[in-house]
Amino acid sequence: MKIKLLIFCMASLLFSAQKEPDYLNCYLKSLKTVCKENSRTTVSEISSEDGISIYGRLEDLKKGLSERAFEKYKDRIRFSCHENIRYDSIHKIYYAQNNDDHRKLYFIYAGKENPKILYKGTEDLKKVKNTNLHTSQKYLQLYSKEHENNQDYEAFYYFYNQQNWLEYIFHQHGNEFNEYTFIYQDSFYGTELSEAYKNGILSEEYTYDRDENISETTVTEYHIDESYRLDKKNRPFLKRSSYISASTPCSCREGYITKIIYWNDDRCSSKIILE
Repeated sequence: MKIKLLIFCMASLLFSAQKEPDYLNCYLKSLKTVCKENSRTTVSEISSEDGISIYGRLEDLKKGLSERAFEKYKDRIRFSCHENIRYDSIHKIYYAQNNDDHRKLYFIYAGKENPKILYKGTEDLKKVKNTNLHTSQKYLQLYSKEHENNQDYEAFYYFYNQQNWLEYIFHQHGNEFNEYTFIYQDSFYGTELSEAYKNGILSEEYTYDRDENISETTVTEYHIDESYRLDKKNRPFLKRSSYISASTPCSCREGYITKIIYWNDDRCSSKIILE
């Protein structure tokens, strides 16, 4: 009886340990975002070397933390960039808005196993319109003339290729819009995001490095302040955006560099990662 009880207790402890591994020690080693023009200016950071430290912009932190990991550590996060962190209970996601932005946002997701975002915006859409991505004027299918004089109107549409990789984003705010496209590369480790373009201008670069113990991803973001507007003949032209946020403690003049370091899988003996 004592042997059975001992085995049961050991199994319970093992199951409990596997169910809730330490995400930062098991999977994510560190994340750090600095200003491109001054690497000594740290904007965001995740570290567990001297106790858990998590602070900065939500968009940086989410490069290293999944939604479940974010939920686990949310009470330890110090949001130091004057953001209003909000929670969408329907889709169970966190998102950020400027402190003075009180607009309600709506979301559309697709899929159950690994849901993909299709829409985010101020209009409560029930479905995303069919869009032909093979035309150079696809923006005309998504641009809302009805809302172009409404400065509170904002919409993001997300489109994926046959491999379910993000391919194109259309973003409209009032009478301005942006187009984002993404380039992927094949490597020994699989398909990896290589570059992102905003309105045809390089906006993000991704590089990867691996050794026996760690995998490192570096994301370089460039500051691009121009958005498209339409002339009277519906032809797009670039102009400095009216919606560029005023300078904040976390704004960088030239852009950002984020370095994310992951422990390789053999770091965790349980092989179970909290996603």
